[in-house]
Amino acid sequence: MSRPALTAALLASLALSGTALLGHAQAGGGGGRAPEVCRADYVRPSFTRLEADLASARARWAAQHIRAYSYDFSQVAAPARFPAVRVTVRPGAAPVTAVLPGEEGEPAAQAGVTVEARFRQVAQALVSWRGQPCPEVRVTYDRATGVPQSFYGGSGLANIADGFGEWRMTNFTRP
Repeated sequence: MSRPALTAALLASLALSGTALLGHAQAGGGGGRAPEVCRADYVRPSFTRLEADLASARARWAAQHIRAYSYDFSQVAAPARFPAVRVTVRPGAAPVTAVLPGEEGEPAAQAGVTVEARFRQVAQALVSWRGQPCPEVRVTYDRATGVPQSFYGGSGLANIADGFGEWRMTNFTRP
């Protein structure tokens, strides 16, 4: 499979929504569904709290009135790791994405977006992960600006080795 096709396939399956990644495991090749059993140490996240944190971060971001900025973005959609990129956002222009020095490959399709678009991705992911069995979701935001700093979505199902996705936004700067 070509790199662009692989990238598209991984992004379609991840989409930070978890729906395709947390399909039912097949038991013994017989086509039956294995029971959805969480790991023994699993603790379900509070989606009410995650949504409140998102609303608070969005409010902090809106209060800043920041329209021009840059940040570094890195993403893993297990088992693939995409190259880290620098994203530059300016008013009236599409975000510009540049692969960071020392990195190789094509950036993830969702790499070059605004902070507002990143908030929408988080909101969509929370809705989708909420309905999954044994979801593991963690999101962090900058306390001052509200900028999303990291997102992790994965499965707390027993015997799951992959099917997680995460991204990080670092080095947020203003011109």
